[in-house]
Amino acid sequence: MSNKSDFNYHLAQDITQLTNIINLLEDAARTERFIAKPRHPGTPKMFDLILTSYDKQDFGYYQKELKLRASPRQVTRWEFAVEILTLIDNDIVDNPTEFRELCWMRAKKFKWTQLARHFGYHRVTLKNKYLTVLGKLVDKIKYKIKFDNLDRNLYLIT
Repeated sequence: MSNKSDFNYHLAQDITQLTNIINLLEDAARTERFIAKPRHPGTPKMFDLILTSYDKQDFGYYQKELKLRASPRQVTRWEFAVEILTLIDNDIVDNPTEFRELCWMRAKKFKWTQLARHFGYHRVTLKNKYLTVLGKLVDKIKYKIKFDNLDRNLYLIT
């Protein structure tokens, strides 16, 4: 028989692994495409008239496009990923902004060669730095984020 504290400990250790953090960032990058973009209040909705013609017999009938939106669960997972990215700070790496950008671009499935050209490193060097920073980030997450937050976001990690 295992008691609950042992289960919670092992669960927290399993959640804060490198592959789970990478999956979380990839899901957040995918979710970002479905989050509604902000629009200026004065922006005209001139194309809304075209999309609201309902009669199929009318000339110029257009079917309304299906707009995919992020679910509340996906948005919460995205917010948690952004919170994790903000933990990349000066205590982990010298240039945290560059490595936040690297982690986010890698989550968006950029190739290592494209990233290497963008950041000015060799692709193998950049990959090693990326894995090192993520390893330090996992250690910081184990220390900084208490299990209450992980328990609250438990369904968001897997």
